[in-house]
Amino acid sequence: MSKWLKILAGAVSAIGVAIIVYALLAPQPADDQTDHMGMYGPHSTYSSVNVLVVAVGVIAVVAGLMVIFLREEYEPLPAPPQTMQAVAAPPAPPPSPQHEKEDLVAKEYLALRLLTGDERTMFKAIMDSGGEALQKDLITQTRMSNAKVSRLLDRLQAKGIISKDRHGSTNKIRIKMDS
Repeated sequence: MSKWLKILAGAVSAIGVAIIVYALLAPQPADDQTDHMGMYGPHSTYSSVNVLVVAVGVIAVVAGLMVIFLREEYEPLPAPPQTMQAVAAPPAPPPSPQHEKEDLVAKEYLALRLLTGDERTMFKAIMDSGGEALQKDLITQTRMSNAKVSRLLDRLQAKGIISKDRHGSTNKIRIKMDS
């Protein structure tokens, strides 16, 4: 941020403080015509104009301080270092069953991190059932309503995480992590 912008914001804040002080030190004489039997004597009060001036002063102070303390200049990210030209890598060996299982666990973990709270609960319930479950069993297992389970399963299916197949009067839900 430029030095002049900070100076201008400081000046706006100082003017706001001056406006507030003026409005608080200059009350208007009271137009009260009520007879208080001499108990109160002449007194002054703040008019709605004083209150409005104080509000404008507060806004000026806050705006100036926000510009000074919260506004940061945009700094672009540094350019990435120059890398060597990609060298053709030798072909990877075929994956072993152990690597396939590790890949599946990694994909399931990534899927869990990308889901919302209820979606994550539903995904975990399917995983706990061995990767496939009936929709009616998920309703009892998660203690969610039928409509909520149906909506969550539709969202998971739209994200490509599960597949739904008809199975009698319910659906069979399977985790689909092949892509």
